[in-house]
Amino acid sequence: MRYQVTHITDYIYQNTASLCHNIMVQLPKDSECQTVEESSYEIDPEPSFLGERKDFFDNQYLYFSIERAHKKLTVTSRTRVTLKSPKWMGVDPASTSPWEEVVKWLRTTDALNDIRQFYLESKHVHFVEGIKAYTLQSFTPGRPIMEAMMELNSRIFHDFSFTPGFTDISTPLEKVFETKKGVCQDFAHFALACLRSINLAARYVSGYIETLPPPGKPKLVGADASHAWVALYIPELEWVEFDATNNLLVDDKHVRVAVGRDFADITPLKGIVYSVGKQTMKVSVDVRNLDNV
Repeated sequence: MRYQVTHITDYIYQNTASLCHNIMVQLPKDSECQTVEESSYEIDPEPSFLGERKDFFDNQYLYFSIERAHKKLTVTSRTRVTLKSPKWMGVDPASTSPWEEVVKWLRTTDALNDIRQFYLESKHVHFVEGIKAYTLQSFTPGRPIMEAMMELNSRIFHDFSFTPGFTDISTPLEKVFETKKGVCQDFAHFALACLRSINLAARYVSGYIETLPPPGKPKLVGADASHAWVALYIPELEWVEFDATNNLLVDDKHVRVAVGRDFADITPLKGIVYSVGKQTMKVSVDVRNLDNV
């Protein structure tokens, strides 16, 4: 599958901003199941300083500052990628290792400190009361890890209600668990808390997925959104990705941008601005399936 992704972010300031420093994480990288054909970005006003580097998790970071007066900042990223089915597709979930064996393996394999960091708590992922019990309803003794995770993924999909606007990034996980409401990043954080509560390694994945309009309705430009899901480490398959928002084992329809412990590690655009008054953020994302053009 081939996709073209356009992500536009506008910051509109009530009063003039004299200076801003920003970090952007919107540029995907090549992987075993993803090839980046083209990737570019535009920043308006033109930055006074611009730099690129890889972060601790090997994501592409873009740093920039604007050191003159401006009332609006527009950041546009464009990416064209080719996706193929990952190696976990077609695997029988019942053939994977019992989940307790994976926990034991993670604890005793010294060479995998880079994996073990993903079973610790992080800024947005805490071991909330009741989460471990919720998790163990699916992760029963001796159950194959992938089979258990697919059931947990399905339970989150059915138990929680996708409710845009009900939460924001500051909403605690306790409230998400109590109300069973949220959006993709909430469901990803909840799934991470579940898995880490039983000492499994799981990481946050940011990216995009195409949304389809209702039957008979045209697809609106900019109507898509950035997306989030999780990857669980299964030794024989490595990082296997699950999308609880859509109850999916991730295949060739998810464009991957970055991985981290949670949203805080890979926020698409964040920064500091020197100004007074309110600011408004507008985001437009368009994901086009080029195979259907």
